[in-house]
Amino acid sequence: MLKENYYLTNFHSLLEFVGQNYAGLLNDSEQQWLAAITSASESAQRLYVRLSNRRASVFRIAKLAYPEIESISGSALELSERGLASLDAPDDLLELVAAFTKPELIKLLLLQDQRHLNRADLVDHIINRQLPEDLERLQLADMRHSQQWIAISGLDSYTVFKLCFFGNCYQDMSEFVLRDLGVFNYEAYRIDSQSRVFHSRAQLDAHLQYFHCASMLELVDHSDVNALLQVEKKLPVIKTYDNHLNRRVDRLRNTIARQLERLNCLDEALAIFSQSDQPPSRERQVRLLMRKACYTEAHAQCEKMLENPVNSEEVQFVETITPKLNKQLGLKLTQKTRFRPLTSKLTLSRSDARVEMIARDFYAQFGECFYVENSLINGVLGLFIWDIIFSPVEGVFFNPFQSAPADFYQPEFALKRSALLEARFLELDEPLRFSARVWENYESKQRVMNPLVNWNYLTDDLLSLALIRIPVNDWRVLFKRVMQDFKNHTNGFPDLILFPGKGSYEMLEIKGPGDALQKNQKRWMSYFSEHRIPYRVVHIRWAKQTSPV
Repeated sequence: MLKENYYLTNFHSLLEFVGQNYAGLLNDSEQQWLAAITSASESAQRLYVRLSNRRASVFRIAKLAYPEIESISGSALELSERGLASLDAPDDLLELVAAFTKPELIKLLLLQDQRHLNRADLVDHIINRQLPEDLERLQLADMRHSQQWIAISGLDSYTVFKLCFFGNCYQDMSEFVLRDLGVFNYEAYRIDSQSRVFHSRAQLDAHLQYFHCASMLELVDHSDVNALLQVEKKLPVIKTYDNHLNRRVDRLRNTIARQLERLNCLDEALAIFSQSDQPPSRERQVRLLMRKACYTEAHAQCEKMLENPVNSEEVQFVETITPKLNKQLGLKLTQKTRFRPLTSKLTLSRSDARVEMIARDFYAQFGECFYVENSLINGVLGLFIWDIIFSPVEGVFFNPFQSAPADFYQPEFALKRSALLEARFLELDEPLRFSARVWENYESKQRVMNPLVNWNYLTDDLLSLALIRIPVNDWRVLFKRVMQDFKNHTNGFPDLILFPGKGSYEMLEIKGPGDALQKNQKRWMSYFSEHRIPYRVVHIRWAKQTSPV
């Protein structure tokens, strides 16, 4: 149960954190906003927070109902006097109409003939209707002046404070509420003055500009080439060493370039992809160069990818595309042995359940069988290196609502913690010590968020059998590949794991009729084969239904 003043307490926590850690980066306008809001009465602060966290931009005071605020109209007046709100009626017609209910609009604007319309269509009618100018002005003036209004000011400053606190513009004050209600439980990692996301005003402004561009991209017409190019031109020019911003900007570049590619603007797409270091920019460049018949340039790009691949996906792409390129260039075609996973076929009776669950129930007659997909191997690894994931590395934890360090999905995660990880993996030489650590974290960290642990699937019975039946050397080689690329190697695992009555284990990928292996699944199975990890692809066929006599 939340306390009555929960939202104001959370707001003060945010202001205090930013004031202590980022005071030197705040401009005059933001400093003035902070002074104005902190010196306001508690009732005025409550009203400000309540309204600033709502989606609407302007409100009718008579329609606001907050029992904990003594005088809403008085608080509104105080906010206005402090420059934190405007009491003017909205000039924008859409804002004005949005403040009234459908029945109110019908009554005020004499729209009884349109009462059958839904609200969206009614608003569209109001915006586009043709009325004598005098009549329309009179009706709208009556709507404006018959009410007391309030629109919150200083939201740009509030956005800066939230960006400094969260490190992004997609988290908001609801994070506090979800934590306090126990919906999300976060690890208690260390946050201090050295954990700041931003170290200069220029860096802060660059991130603000990025989020502004991301919002613009959501609003523009994605079939409008010029609009897309304008968004790309507004992306911040990165002049400081900021991997986090680099990745954000490059991902947005990739999104814009991919859309331009779909619109057949090949030169524009190629130019933007070439500025990005984030996958799949190099793959898309090769594909674009091939569409433009620039096969020599495409081949050179492939060679660069093989020399220094960003991930295993790039390697697989080059291996797949090289025969086509060599053919176009008249180069010798090299035949590579095609990997074929171990497979079997199984005929089952169809039911309303998912095919994986039908298969699980069938295999349960041979031992213990669990639906695990990506949860088991990842989950045990997460439990095994839990404290290392949340170790106090500078610059990776900057707010209390992170399920993972900021660098978790980047190569630098393992590099920065290499000594800790190397020492931890020595414990795999002692199976009892390995199991004890996993069990200790499983019991003490229940329902605490971890990027590798899915508590909905990791049960006592599953974990017990897995730690007994799967040899430590198998855990070692599985963990090794997951940690090479957390972003791409934490998925693609088989659906089921079977622990036969006779011992050992086997991972089973279930494929229903017409279903095929994905590329990431094939990569895992090739790895399984190389390291003798027991697995199998099971192709399900449905038994023919006999017609009743």
